[in-house]
Amino acid sequence: MPSPFAALAEGVGSLLDGARRHFERDRPRSGAVAVGLVLFVTAATVAGVLALGVAFDATIDREVTVDNPDRPPEATCESFGDDDSLIGERCDRPERIDVDVGEELRRATGDYAGYGLFGVPIWWAIFALALHGGARLAGGSGSVGDSFAIAAWALVPEVIRLAAGLAAIWYALATATVDGETVEAIANQIVAAIGAMDAPLLAVSALVVAIQWVIVAGGLEAVHGLDRGTAGTVAGAFAVLVFLLAAV
Repeated sequence: MPSPFAALAEGVGSLLDGARRHFERDRPRSGAVAVGLVLFVTAATVAGVLALGVAFDATIDREVTVDNPDRPPEATCESFGDDDSLIGERCDRPERIDVDVGEELRRATGDYAGYGLFGVPIWWAIFALALHGGARLAGGSGSVGDSFAIAAWALVPEVIRLAAGLAAIWYALATATVDGETVEAIANQIVAAIGAMDAPLLAVSALVVAIQWVIVAGGLEAVHGLDRGTAGTVAGAFAVLVFLLAAV
């Protein structure tokens, strides 16, 4: 009867064989596929950011009173509040207003959609170039285009992390009590609720990084001509870095 470690090694080897065969088979059309994959991950990330805003709006039903951002400072109103001007009209507005916290968070979150739109392609380029450099240092022979293709496939599992993060945040907020009297108090309650999900999210991150390691190692073996041990080591270095970034 094979030992558990032998069975695990055999399973990992089978996964690496599958990844290697995939890159060997699809290498001729890898460029177009890579672009399509990055577009998919980009669209998913933007949708995820917007969905996060929806989660805030749907789970946080709380109003607080805050300073009116559309009213000039009191010193300005004391000097120009009686003028028949735009400043004078704005000074007639109330000093304090009630705002829906969930709605405000949804609007604020939507402002970050652009980061997903541009951030994913930028991260793809950085990762691909770093991966290419690492492969070359290890004796790899593939082209930079091959490295971009590997990096594109390695980005796809991030959608799993994104979906898990959204589900965890939605659950955390839906089951938490958010009843603070100020924006600061509510923010602390939200952070505490989301922080309670750190352990399961870290487990999901570990799974995603493991999948990415298989993809990168198999790709390096297939298109850069590295032996399995070297490919696994190079991929492992990037996997450790990505996991540490996720854990911060």
